[in-house]
Amino acid sequence: MSAMRQIAPKPAPTAQRAVATATETRAEERGRTAAEIEVLAAESRSTDPAVGTVLTRLADAVRRGDRDEIHGYADAVDARVVAEMLTGKRSWIWGAFEVARNVLVFAPIMVTWFGLSRATDAYSILLTAKPELAAKPFLLLWEQGFEAAPGVVTFSTVAIIDASLIALLILLSLVIHIRADVRDVATRTQALLKESQIRGLLGHATSLATSELPDTEADAILDAMAAEERRIYERAMEREQQLFDMEAAVGELRDAARTLARAAESIAANREEAKR
Repeated sequence: MSAMRQIAPKPAPTAQRAVATATETRAEERGRTAAEIEVLAAESRSTDPAVGTVLTRLADAVRRGDRDEIHGYADAVDARVVAEMLTGKRSWIWGAFEVARNVLVFAPIMVTWFGLSRATDAYSILLTAKPELAAKPFLLLWEQGFEAAPGVVTFSTVAIIDASLIALLILLSLVIHIRADVRDVATRTQALLKESQIRGLLGHATSLATSELPDTEADAILDAMAAEERRIYERAMEREQQLFDMEAAVGELRDAARTLARAAESIAANREEAKR
């Protein structure tokens, strides 16, 4: 009977192999994710070393699989700030243009009141010397220079200076708005896309730390990530729509600039006629 008994084969350790394979897969995935975070850290370090350091420590925590450190460092990273920092490189020239525009807002008022103050002083002196000129209009005497009074800027000259300053102000505003509302739309779109990439990377790193969570909680995290991704995508589409909406505003600014130029030419022509 012993000869007739068959020896049963040893069961293959399939469960052990599955566990070992899953462990190796998670380790490889952590390594790839850590490498991507290190690339992001290298990009951020040149602009903000503190952010680069946090991302480097996050990469180390992901590679080790330290759940608590992954959550801590991932929560410390603001994806929007990092994205704007990496994509929002702005030239100092445009900052100077904005400062010049803000200062020029008050320049026409200053020129007008300076010319008016000089004109009133000269008008008072002239009427004291020649009371018979009181019947003439103030603007006419001002345009005639109050009979060559020293330090007086004629009315037409003040008007031309004001018109030139306003035209320059409109031009600067037009250039700044074109860059901010048309060209910078592409920059903001890049920032949104970069933010989406960073959020996805941080979410994936966090998911590696929460791989042992129950399925319901893991599904909730994935749903929240998907909703955030949709929100960022919708914001990017809104920025693209603004690019088309600004065309009408730019056209109106150009029409205003042409109207102001014609007004300046008319004032200059009236001045020439007054001199004749």
